[in-house]
Amino acid sequence: MAGSIRARAASAVAKLKQHGEHDEAAAIESLLAPRGYLLLKRTEEGSTDPLSITVSAMLKQAINQTAEEWDLVTDALAEEAYRLVLDGKWVPAEVGRAGTGKRGTKAVLQVNVDSELRGQVQGMLPALSKKVGYRVTEANIVLTHVCEELGIERPNTAAVEQLATRLPRSLRDHFHGEAERLGLELPAIVEDGIRGLLDGKWQPERHPYFTVDKRGPQRGSWSEADRANLKVRVDRNLLASMRARLEELSEQLGYLVSPGTVLYLILTDRLGVPAE
Repeated sequence: MAGSIRARAASAVAKLKQHGEHDEAAAIESLLAPRGYLLLKRTEEGSTDPLSITVSAMLKQAINQTAEEWDLVTDALAEEAYRLVLDGKWVPAEVGRAGTGKRGTKAVLQVNVDSELRGQVQGMLPALSKKVGYRVTEANIVLTHVCEELGIERPNTAAVEQLATRLPRSLRDHFHGEAERLGLELPAIVEDGIRGLLDGKWQPERHPYFTVDKRGPQRGSWSEADRANLKVRVDRNLLASMRARLEELSEQLGYLVSPGTVLYLILTDRLGVPAE
């Protein structure tokens, strides 16, 4: 049979969709996604446990949309987080107290994790919490890793003077290259954009996960891209003022606007995107 297994599976997905078999198509797409093999592996090796995490509706929306954009499976990311903790390679940072802003709509983010793996991590959490000096929970393990992998800043976990997001490496390199070509520094560009946002001279309108051609979120539109972190340090007071506006801005635009979202929108507005 000609063609790679991935190509043939992708062809099968297309045919299933043509015949209205969307659930079956989605199952194959999940296995084709990065780390998707973990889902099949664990169904062969043992049972899974559901973990339900209460988050804001906008954070859940941002996680689901970004995972779809990258063609990543949240269950696989969650399981990866447990393994990192179990192997002693990573511990989530302490989560700060929630602010005094308005209470938004809550939602439940559910992930399924290998039962044996989850039990092993549960057993080590008391000792781990004592070692690091703060309470480490399953919800914090999963949410922190998922958000880090997707480039989404969780509320109350922010670096004081830093904006961060995760992008295709080609887009990150484009931003650095364009700034250098114009004789500008990324922090100066971002700070100018934040000031425009605060004084009303600039209003972001596009959805943060629009693809380059602006057709809107599409499953796997960045799935083949090599991901890279982009971090920009800005004035502490300016960043604090911006963060205070994010809840209001999220309500206005109808999607979660995180500091990383603002970073992405400012840079695409000022520096454009790479030509296809």
